[in-house]
Amino acid sequence: MAGFFDIKVTRKLIFIFAAISILLVGISVASLLYLNHTINRMSDSLYEDVFENSELILSADRDLHQAAIALHSSMSSNLTDAERDQFIQEFKDNNQQAQERVGLASSGIKSINKPYSDLKQTNILTELENELHAFETSLVLWKSTGSKLIAERMQIGWDPASYHAVSLNMQLNEVRTHLDQSEDLIDTYALQVTDGFQDKKSALFALYSLVFFILLLVIIYLGRKIIWLKNEMLEEQTLYQLIGETMSDFIILTDPNGLILYSSPSHSSILGYVPKKGDPLSNYIREPEIAWAKLKSVVQGTPRISELRMRGAEGQWVWLETKVSPVRGSNNFPAQFMLVSREITQRKQYEERLHKLAFYDHLTAIPNRAHFKMYMENLINQPEERRKNIALALLDCDRFKQLNDTLGHLAGDEFLQLLSRELLQTVKGVGQAFRIGGDEFAVVLHRFTSPEMLDEMLQRLLKLFNKSWSIDNGSSFHTSASIGVALFPEHGGSINELLRAADLAMYLSKDHGGNEANLYYELLDVGLSNQIIGKP
Repeated sequence: MAGFFDIKVTRKLIFIFAAISILLVGISVASLLYLNHTINRMSDSLYEDVFENSELILSADRDLHQAAIALHSSMSSNLTDAERDQFIQEFKDNNQQAQERVGLASSGIKSINKPYSDLKQTNILTELENELHAFETSLVLWKSTGSKLIAERMQIGWDPASYHAVSLNMQLNEVRTHLDQSEDLIDTYALQVTDGFQDKKSALFALYSLVFFILLLVIIYLGRKIIWLKNEMLEEQTLYQLIGETMSDFIILTDPNGLILYSSPSHSSILGYVPKKGDPLSNYIREPEIAWAKLKSVVQGTPRISELRMRGAEGQWVWLETKVSPVRGSNNFPAQFMLVSREITQRKQYEERLHKLAFYDHLTAIPNRAHFKMYMENLINQPEERRKNIALALLDCDRFKQLNDTLGHLAGDEFLQLLSRELLQTVKGVGQAFRIGGDEFAVVLHRFTSPEMLDEMLQRLLKLFNKSWSIDNGSSFHTSASIGVALFPEHGGSINELLRAADLAMYLSKDHGGNEANLYYELLDVGLSNQIIGKP
């Protein structure tokens, strides 16, 4: 059965790689066609640019011809003044237009020089620029000669015999010769650029064919390699499954992304089900992002022990002590994770009970003195950039001894329970309340932003205490509170210093008859320190 499964997997892999190869061949052929089309378009675009420049030079040559005709016509003695002025203007306009056309052609040639400089046409372009420059020089001379003749013609007593058309035409032919040579150079450049494109295209196609052949060889090699690795992995999975089904521990095998590859049947004894193959492990773990981050941390390290909670079939959470180990693949790369677990729910429940006994008051169920010290240390030791304003308020119930003496200790305990619940609600969101002994409470305020807000909180605390309480089956008891407040770090940098300062301020409130809150100040030490030392 396993052999048949391996054959089916192998056939699937072969089919997948064959499809990928065909796809790559199609993409390669399409790329070649697109490349050929792009090069042809570039070549055609270049030829069109060159053709436009050639047309400009031909047009400039025609303009010079028209300028020469206009100049010769203006030399005739049978013209009216208006006709002569018209020919002179045509001479100037045609020369100007020829100069502008050649200037445009020169700019166009310079613009196509940079993209194709690798085609080694620099010599032709240099000759072309020299010819165009020579044309501009000879054009200036031609225009100057024509303008001089026109100026002489306009003088009174001009002798027609002084006009020599032959010498003027020779000068014009010299100007037009530069244009003819420029046109020939442009045509030569266009042909050589086209040939260069063809050579580059042939070399590029040859290189592409070589790369494509190497790509096919790599695909074949990787295909065979992956098939071999897949067979090896299937053998390992078969072995893991055999071990998992015969062990009483709870075993889960995942891939690097946390997807379950295998779950042992033993999970049903504690969870009521077996986690499904293909599901993310985070679906079954409480706080999945944190838990899975812990599991993945073993990738670069050695196996480690983690405590996890998994959800049972009835919604309950089951504590597991889990050893997480990377299952190494080829080249020492972690291909999978194996989780081997045992149930520790009873142990965790016992630890939680111990924690509650250690840090919560057994009578009122609110945090106790040990919890208070830990809470304060955490606030005081915060980094300076994260440190907040902290106010420590010590609260002592006025006339609590009278309650115990008149109604008994059970009534006193009931009062402390009622008071503790309301005290927690009063400071919720701005701090935390603690019972630190007898009828004495501590309130740590660390979410206030101004003295006014702190004063408002202290008034709320006084109002909470200053009322009648219904206890002991309807008996009424009225109390108030004496409150002393110390600020960190103004009144102390340690817990003991803050407690001493708050205790002095609370003693001052008691000395004033209670039902008030006082903030510690240094002068208290002068008058009250000796009395506080003698307090029981």
